[in-house]
Amino acid sequence: MKVLKIVLKSPLAIFRLAIVVVFTFLMYLTLVSVVLVCKKKPVVLLWHLMNFWCRHMLTIMGVVVDLKIEGEVDKPGLILSNHRSYIDIFINLSIHSARIIAKKEVGKWPLIGYGLRIYNALLINRSSIASRMESIRSMEKVLQNNESLIVYPEGTTHRGPEIGPIKESTYRIAVSNNSWVYPIAIEYKNQDDAWIGTEWFVPHFIRRSGTVERHVAVRVGAPFRTSDSTELKEHVENFLRSRISEIRNNYDQKE
Repeated sequence: MKVLKIVLKSPLAIFRLAIVVVFTFLMYLTLVSVVLVCKKKPVVLLWHLMNFWCRHMLTIMGVVVDLKIEGEVDKPGLILSNHRSYIDIFINLSIHSARIIAKKEVGKWPLIGYGLRIYNALLINRSSIASRMESIRSMEKVLQNNESLIVYPEGTTHRGPEIGPIKESTYRIAVSNNSWVYPIAIEYKNQDDAWIGTEWFVPHFIRRSGTVERHVAVRVGAPFRTSDSTELKEHVENFLRSRISEIRNNYDQKE
């Protein structure tokens, strides 16, 4: 009954959800067609398709992004972003051509799993220490191949404005591989846009996509590299906290 009430009150959200499904399916058909036609995987073209899909998904969902990039983003490296919502993924992939991490089980899903494999997503299993170590080795291989990798080091979403505890292994991976690191701070004007806890995707999407616009501020830090994991930790977390605090203050003052 609660879901039905949300649906009836949100015709715009239902329309957007339908467009998201249709647009994503058409993009998927395009992606598969490109891969089947080309004898060799056209990496550059695939990333253009991913960027196109993500940018237009944000538009369809009514997400208005206030983006400020504080340095060049042309170097491959480890992209460390705080995590608020599923929308973060579209934001980050609209900025960077980078590989992503997904749970191993997702790789078995129909359609989605095939799409993830086309983009060489890292499908990881966190069920044991051995599998986590294998995941770390996989992440290191990506960086050693001069590819970028998007990581949400908090491990889960947080409503904010604080950031969650960041896994120390993230910093060790960057330092041991001499990788450039891009800290990315994301904060939504309406904190209800955070997708947290056990709420299902569709009810959350319908509840929040009924508004004409949703505003989010994104700050991309300049690439940073160091051989000291403590220095890297301080740099990344100070960047995230300071930028999120600035964004939150600006949003709150305008209300």
